[in-house]
Amino acid sequence: MTPEIRRARTAFWWVGVIVPGALIVLAAVIVLAWLPDIPDPAAIHWGLDGADGFAPRWTPLVMLIGLGGGIVAMFAIIVLVSHRLPPRGSGGPLPQSQWSTTARLLGAAGLAMAGLMSMLAITTTGSQRGLSDANEAPDITLWVPVIVAIAAGLGVIGWFAQPKVPVASVASADPAAPLPLADHERAVWMKTVNVARSGQVVLGISVFFTVAVSVLLLARGIAAGWIVAGITVVLVIVVATGLSFRVRASTAGLRVRSVAGWPRLEIAAADIASARAVQVDPFAEFGGWGYRIGTDGRRGFVLRTGEALEITRTDGRVFVVTVDDASTAASVLASAASR
Repeated sequence: MTPEIRRARTAFWWVGVIVPGALIVLAAVIVLAWLPDIPDPAAIHWGLDGADGFAPRWTPLVMLIGLGGGIVAMFAIIVLVSHRLPPRGSGGPLPQSQWSTTARLLGAAGLAMAGLMSMLAITTTGSQRGLSDANEAPDITLWVPVIVAIAAGLGVIGWFAQPKVPVASVASADPAAPLPLADHERAVWMKTVNVARSGQVVLGISVFFTVAVSVLLLARGIAAGWIVAGITVVLVIVVATGLSFRVRASTAGLRVRSVAGWPRLEIAAADIASARAVQVDPFAEFGGWGYRIGTDGRRGFVLRTGEALEITRTDGRVFVVTVDDASTAASVLASAASR
């Protein structure tokens, strides 16, 4: 681990874990101390005519710890797990340790979320202290822009409090030589690639968390639950269609298709200028797993760290798919392109 990455990792721990955790704990202590002084049920939602949503008075505390703390923990798990994925394959040298802009962003987002949830919990609880009926709770709508501004400010501070770590360059591999074939011979190469096990764990936790939050909100009759439910449905579809892909290289060209049938991509042999095996770090170079656009403009299906097949098209666009034995696939495609 380089000194730059060590500093970035330490900064992430402070910005994305320690400080957000301290904010949530402090806010939870304050809310817990105020709970005996507020009505039960308490107001948790305000409309044009004042308070119009009610729930047990401990609801803000549960939302603070469950939603706020859960999101901070989820971001931390994503960053710390994804940046320890071991390299696979043998397509060339890969730096043993990388850090990404995504990690920096998630650290700042965790701090912003902790500030947002802490301020909301304190505001909604504090505004009802001393009331006997939650219908008398004063409107907190005017506080919402202030709370959002504070959260955004914390996010900006969290971003600049973490150092920028450039992605270590990897020596480019030479284009693959065509697979030697007789005129009457044809070659077909096929592999299935899955999201890394660590990625499956992180994505599974993310889906479970959003499902749990949407169920909790809908069970309490909170309208925002439908928004979270919609996000959950989209997330489930994206995860289900992006966990596993079949890769096929032949005289026709390259075909990459999700096991679910979609998404899919095909590159005809006539459109291939060159093919080679490279090494890829999903978060450092592409910002995550799935269909991604890299920091250098490359696009592709990036499912795990390690060996990948890189295709340069005749129009200059570059496509990448992480897969084992990429060097053989590159040779098959080079042979198809030369014909």
